[in-house]
Amino acid sequence: MKINGKEQKVQATPGSYLKINRSWKDGDVIELKMPFQFHLDPVMDQQNIASLFYGPILLAAQEPGARKDWRKITLDADDISKSIKGDPQQLEFKIDDVLFKPFYKTYGRHSVYLDVKLQ
Repeated sequence: MKINGKEQKVQATPGSYLKINRSWKDGDVIELKMPFQFHLDPVMDQQNIASLFYGPILLAAQEPGARKDWRKITLDADDISKSIKGDPQQLEFKIDDVLFKPFYKTYGRHSVYLDVKLQ
């Protein structure tokens, strides 16, 4: 973490708050780097149906039309990120030529629940 361009020594614990105690001035700038990872969040009653997240960001498959079934995807069981291509800076990814974007940037048809096969 940097404040006004200077590296700061802080204790950060994943899943908790980071406390910064100082006298603040107008124009102070905080720069945080948080490593995001892909993870699945399965629905409770069907473990193969899951949503895909990049860090805290829900990703949505962009669909060309209405679907009558779940969007099927296959991911590497050891490391799902190996199956996902794309640009973390733009938050756009592809799995088997299907574009995934953040749900908050999605308009039109999309899928957020996926039929996931791990192999």
